Amino acid sequence: MLQQSSDLFQDPKLPHLGAATNPEIMAEMFAGKFRLTLAAQGLQVENCAIEWVQHRRGRRCRLLYRLDLREASGKKFEQWFFGRLVREGQAQRQYEQAPVSAPLPNGLWQPVNLWPELEMIVWAFPHDPEMPGLAKAVDPVFVQARIEANRQAWGLSAGWRCGKVAFERVKYMPGKRCVLRYEADLENQSGESRRLAFYSKTYSDGRSRSHYDNLQEIHARLGDKINIPRPLLHVEEANTFWQEPWEGRALIDLLDEWDWHELFPRLAKLLAAFHKSHYEGLPRVDVLERALDSAQEDAQVLGWLLPQYRSRCDEALAALVGSKEILAKRATPVAPFHGTFRIEQILARNDEIALVDFDGMALGDPLFDVAEFLTSLQYLEFSRGFARPRLAKASELFQESYEQETPWKLAPPRVAWYAVVSWLNKMHETLRRRDSGIIRKFDGIEGIMEEWIDGINELT
Repeated sequence: MLQQSSDLFQDPKLPHLGAATNPEIMAEMFAGKFRLTLAAQGLQVENCAIEWVQHRRGRRCRLLYRLDLREASGKKFEQWFFGRLVREGQAQRQYEQAPVSAPLPNGLWQPVNLWPELEMIVWAFPHDPEMPGLAKAVDPVFVQARIEANRQAWGLSAGWRCGKVAFERVKYMPGKRCVLRYEADLENQSGESRRLAFYSKTYSDGRSRSHYDNLQEIHARLGDKINIPRPLLHVEEANTFWQEPWEGRALIDLLDEWDWHELFPRLAKLLAAFHKSHYEGLPRVDVLERALDSAQEDAQVLGWLLPQYRSRCDEALAALVGSKEILAKRATPVAPFHGTFRIEQILARNDEIALVDFDGMALGDPLFDVAEFLTSLQYLEFSRGFARPRLAKASELFQESYEQETPWKLAPPRVAWYAVVSWLNKMHETLRRRDSGIIRKFDGIEGIMEEWIDGINELT
């Protein structure tokens, strides 16, 4: 955590931004605003953490707060709140225009709250103005009914009935998507019992069906080659799909337990198999254009919040813009690509590995995935303390194996171009997470960025 979040988050059009991004101040705010509710339930606020920040300078800031609560018995639990900080004079109007949401059964919190002293509107999870289906996704009665109406997804006969349903919050990006893990208890007429575990992904963009269909297709094509959690059911009313769990741990937490000389060629073969799957039902995207748009936005925010790195961001953007047309004229393979193929997107269980999170899947340049993976390895130096030479060797093993498995070759300037885009994104995401430990190491990241920029400049 940053000692004073206002050191980074300042905006003259949002004068309360410093307070809204200070966890200590916000813990006091929540305790005061919900004083009566907390007292009635015998609850105390132990901590407030800011898990996600999206700042649009001069316009608004969206934040995800996690409130850690403790009952008188000592039992602890947490609650998420989505805050939208707006320009002075706008909060009242936006609050009045907010969609009306009915509280869930036994809900403790008002769905939407106005905090005029901060010019902020606050929604209590699962209420989200851009994700109306989320309230259904956490409604036990709704989930029970959908399980019983779709028993065949788990190979169950008609005699099975669903009882208790519990969910666990996994990941939430307000206004975008939410991942939950469920456990449901079932019993049949013979008294047999069974517990189902599954995940849900709820979206705001109305594309849950296409995400589900694409995942079904990829699972059917590659399920015998790559561990991909099986999609179970599309839930139209909640803009959600359900997916089988693949119970394992994040590979990033287990790297020291693996032989890297075996692991990284294996990961390269996994990615190559995905790229060679020839699934034509995906949307085709101009990866260069999309990546440049993302890089421009990330660089702008970095320059606002960390002016000491503005010149490096400007240099990176100049290299990207100056070489984009040259790259666009060169032949490149078109293949299914993952979109977020990073070391942190891979799970491990014993000697098995699985790939997750296919939301960014599309048809386009597969080398984008290669660059994403290589930069995710480099990031481990700053996030996990791995030695740079060891990571460089892992990168070399990965690239050599990938080239052996694909009919196309790696184009170093193109990989470098995507790597610069990826590093700008990683720096922006580090700021968004408010990870002060890594922010303090940005000088070291600058050196890595410079090497990738040099690779791009070979084109011009």
